[in-house]
Amino acid sequence: MKKRIIAILLVIVTVFSAAAVPVGAAVEKKNKLDIVDIWQNGYPMFNIGAFLETVFAFNKQMNAIFGVKIFNEEKLVIAADDILSGIVEGVLESTGVDFSQIYNNLPQTNQYAELLTSSMKLDIPETQKFLNSVSGDYFAEGNMVMGVVVRMVSVWLGIVDEVKLVATPVEGKPGLYELGVKITYRDGRTDGSYSGIFYDEVENAFVGKDGGPALIGYHIDFDDNVIYTGIDVWQRELGFNIFYDVFCYLTPFFFHYTTQRVKFTYDGKDWMIQLWKGRYAIANGGEVGVYTRDESKSGTFYDCASDEDMLVMSMDVYHGDTLLFSRPAELHWWVTGFQLSDTAYLPHSMKIVSTITMKDEEMLAAATGALDKIWNIDYEVDGLDVTLTW
Repeated sequence: MKKRIIAILLVIVTVFSAAAVPVGAAVEKKNKLDIVDIWQNGYPMFNIGAFLETVFAFNKQMNAIFGVKIFNEEKLVIAADDILSGIVEGVLESTGVDFSQIYNNLPQTNQYAELLTSSMKLDIPETQKFLNSVSGDYFAEGNMVMGVVVRMVSVWLGIVDEVKLVATPVEGKPGLYELGVKITYRDGRTDGSYSGIFYDEVENAFVGKDGGPALIGYHIDFDDNVIYTGIDVWQRELGFNIFYDVFCYLTPFFFHYTTQRVKFTYDGKDWMIQLWKGRYAIANGGEVGVYTRDESKSGTFYDCASDEDMLVMSMDVYHGDTLLFSRPAELHWWVTGFQLSDTAYLPHSMKIVSTITMKDEEMLAAATGALDKIWNIDYEVDGLDVTLTW
């Protein structure tokens, strides 16, 4: 057992070490690391291609050691229509991020669906009918996450042969398209569903059915290639715990950021305003969050600010003196922005400027008193507005 654990660790180290150097890249010997150049210009982002290479390499290593593949190396046949291909090409041209690599390289996982359905002697069409009904109930309750998960399990059990990603024009609304998929199963049956996610050609953004967030509380703006969160994003139910940051620090291939917390007590509650900046997977970005808890509690857990405790906040994210993007002032508990890019910036070479409006003079005094103890955040006060520069 001990040898097997060591073998697994060696696989992970080998795969991720190899992934750090792009395939075909010329490795030059340098006398010293040019940290000034990296500070000023960043470094290549751990991109989609490198991620896929890592996944496939891990699959091969697992098969070599244990004789078991996580997925078939045969690729799932996926195609995108003209609208979606155009969006992907636009993102690629402006950011260097090629999302087509994902749907052109998705591996098949049908072997496990086949094993499950045969061993349990499932009637696939009837099982899918039941799961689709459960998924519909979740959607009706407003539980988007579980609705999507159950629907995906249903599709997976059907033994997928081909998938087409489509954007269908919405009748009576020029320039608005609903995203969906058309699926062909191995037994010849066809299926399809619409996501409730729409592409607005005028706004050049993905939006929800009511014009709000598109992807489980997330907005996607293709003009600035920025992903950002709505108020009722799913993370709001989870609160904040320091172990979230610890996890990210332990996964530097995907996250490389720094954070700062401003803590004070006001109106019978402990408050925490937390800022983050750095690399998030294949994006550079920042966050400003507001969290509270009863002042009698201790530890690292905080609740995400309730509607009554939200504050008007804005955020500008810079690399050096270059503005990457802005999030305008709005009443929120978590202002975020993650800009897709093929270049990653060091967190300490980035800057966040955020203006937060306090509720009253008492809260202003408590917040500025806490800021006075933090050496690396500058601030200015204008009425109840506090502008943080970090």
